[in-house]
Amino acid sequence: MKKGWKQTWKNLLFQHFEVEDRISLEKYLPKDCSLDSFDGKYYIGLVSMQMTNVRHRSTKNFQWFKKYNELNIRTYIRHKNKPGVLFLSLDVDSLISVFGARVFYGLPYRYRNYKVEKQSIITLDNKKEIFKCDYSVDNDFKIYKKDSFAFWATERYFFANKYLGFSFMGNITHQPWVLSTAKVDNQKLDVLNAYNIVSKHKDVLFCKSLEVTTSKLRLI
Repeated sequence: MKKGWKQTWKNLLFQHFEVEDRISLEKYLPKDCSLDSFDGKYYIGLVSMQMTNVRHRSTKNFQWFKKYNELNIRTYIRHKNKPGVLFLSLDVDSLISVFGARVFYGLPYRYRNYKVEKQSIITLDNKKEIFKCDYSVDNDFKIYKKDSFAFWATERYFFANKYLGFSFMGNITHQPWVLSTAKVDNQKLDVLNAYNIVSKHKDVLFCKSLEVTTSKLRLI
């Protein structure tokens, strides 16, 4: 029986922030993983998106989740020189996703409310706004070169986490990212209050849609 999940990620808006102290991130590292840097700098990514058409590979076209909103905070890691992602938080408006991801994957999902309109996103913790932005897309979509920041930040082939004292990894497969630059007006960034931010990276990126397959988890 095939294991793992297929999904379509839509309307992904990537913002990146350099962190002042990488040591504060190392406590989250799974076994045998190290923090990854670009030009000697360490970043966390703030990524808003819609998760759609989520289906398990064993049930073919049956949709477990049709659509939900997500705002994730991530940092970038390597395992045996393979580039991957470490999720620090995943805020979604699907209670069943929170339950399933926490119980079966140990991923740091949290339930949040959303107000999403065309090129406008608000994330709420109860009634308090913790993220609010308006954005516009430059519509210069392309596949970025391997030495670019955009390639480094998006071409990631696994996610890993620590849960109950164990370290797990799941592979990610997808076609190359087709990205555009974007402009963003952040009106509320309280979701980042826990991190020591030095500066915001100049490149804001946007992807319309990407088909993704994730494997079952394995111990590392």
